[in-house]
Amino acid sequence: MNRRNVAIVSISTLVLLILSIFEMVTHQAPHASTHNKSPDLVIYAGITMVKPLKVLVDAFEKQHHVNIEINQGASGFLYQTIQKEKKGDIYFPGSDSYRKIGEKEGLILDHVLVGYNRVALVVAKGNPKHLTNDLNQLTNSKLSVVLSSPTSGAIGKAGDAMLKKAGIAEKVYKNVTYFTTDSHRLFHAIKSGDADIVINWYAVTKWPQTKDYLTVIPIDPKWSKPKKLELDLLSYSKNPTLAKAFMAYAASKTGVQVFYDYGFFTQQEYEQRMKELDAGDQAK
Repeated sequence: MNRRNVAIVSISTLVLLILSIFEMVTHQAPHASTHNKSPDLVIYAGITMVKPLKVLVDAFEKQHHVNIEINQGASGFLYQTIQKEKKGDIYFPGSDSYRKIGEKEGLILDHVLVGYNRVALVVAKGNPKHLTNDLNQLTNSKLSVVLSSPTSGAIGKAGDAMLKKAGIAEKVYKNVTYFTTDSHRLFHAIKSGDADIVINWYAVTKWPQTKDYLTVIPIDPKWSKPKKLELDLLSYSKNPTLAKAFMAYAASKTGVQVFYDYGFFTQQEYEQRMKELDAGDQAK
């Protein structure tokens, strides 16, 4: 790699880091600023899952008269933040791969399943360029391709694994218009016209504020299986009992319904999960 390429990579890495920090600082949930007392729980959440999470947090706060702070950002950056600051109660990344690492490193003590994240190709509403689910399209120099950096968040990591499995990662990366940090910015890349196609989470296309701009192209599961979405109890939690209570609430029928509404369960997965919860209730 020559000096020019090294400089470009270094600058890109610095920009992504700044964007990640800005994302977390500017996207704290309003719960923390509207209460006089310090938060009873602090949740670090990947950007894609914040909308349903806020619905559940609002309801839980009212039921239990507590204050919950949500810090959102790219999953990878949030993990690094938790490692550095050694505080917080719940971690909610976009893939269970972070939980597996966290368990080995002693950061995560427990977890509950609340949905699934699945990778998809996403294009502008109506698919004006008539694209398909062929991953090789991402190497087409006539298309503007925007991706999340493999090092900044769950969608970048999942996309990288998929492209490597297909054996086209290097070719795709050479064709990328630019890298960004997370699913939210990938949506704006399509909305603004910067991108003809992106790799993003399926759920992003189901939100009220995005569905009028996006069309999803499902990817063959052989390239990328659904990623488990889990709420993870952090070893640094100062209120593990309350944290576990919220985790149980999010994993209940109420929580499953909310996550289904936001695209984190398919119809089949939703029905299966409800049956499992019914069976659990009957066994008690």
